[in-house]
This record gives sequence, C-alpha cells and structure tokens, in this order.
Amino acid sequence: MNLQEESLRATKILKGRTVQHVWRHRQKEFTIQFTDGTRLFVDWQEKKLEISITGSKET
Repeated sequence: MNLQEESLRATKILKGRTVQHVWRHRQKEFTIQFTDGTRLFVDWQEKKLEISITGSKET
C-alpha cells in the first residue's frame, strides 16, 4: 500500500469520530483515543511516521 492509499484508508476509518483523549507514551509517539474506543497510534521513526488504528471496524 502506498502513502496515498494508506492516508485515504485512515481517513475513511476515522472520519466522523470524536476525540476523547490525546496522550504521549514516549517522546516520539502519541495516541488519540476516540469516544467509541478506537485508538490512533502515531510513532515517529527516522524519516517516517508509523500509524496504527485499533478497535475499529472498517466500513
């Protein structure tokens, strides 16, 4: 999957959700939790971002 496809997929999964809480686990990582329990993890690594979305059913 290329970057554009990945960003469109993440947009589709997260669209319309309401942010409940944002926090940082480590210096280069943060998490956004949504009111429905979905979580977006963003981790900065050398010259790239790694993202993971958990607790969501894709539509």
